[in-house]
Amino acid sequence: MMRLLASTDYALRVLMTLGQSGVAETITVETLATSLGGLSRNHLHKIVQDLAAIGIVKTIRGAGGGVVLAKRPREIRIGAVVQALEEDQAIVECFRADHGCCTLEPGCRLRPMLRNARQQFYASLDGHTLADCLGRPGAA
Repeated sequence: MMRLLASTDYALRVLMTLGQSGVAETITVETLATSLGGLSRNHLHKIVQDLAAIGIVKTIRGAGGGVVLAKRPREIRIGAVVQALEEDQAIVECFRADHGCCTLEPGCRLRPMLRNARQQFYASLDGHTLADCLGRPGAA
């Protein structure tokens, strides 16, 4: 079972909220935080920055500013978003950059199996777009 970071979960919720609102409509971080159950504005701001860094949303400053989708919902692949947001997360100790404290390296045969499972997880999610998550006609 793959477990997503809470920030990735909220990032997907942000995208769904923006997708329901329409591609051109901006929503403030405060409004997003309220609609997501009172999530901390500072925490949500970091999540929005992460989404902007990977080119999924745009942020607009000033009066009438806020957050808006940078692409149409049908162009946003769920697997690509999740992978970009989770790419530095180690699912087991040996996936860490420093290989952790695994005593079974280099002969461990589990690591390639887990790497393959993670790739299949992302590939499966890539079969779906944000439009698929919106559940309404015309979302594409």
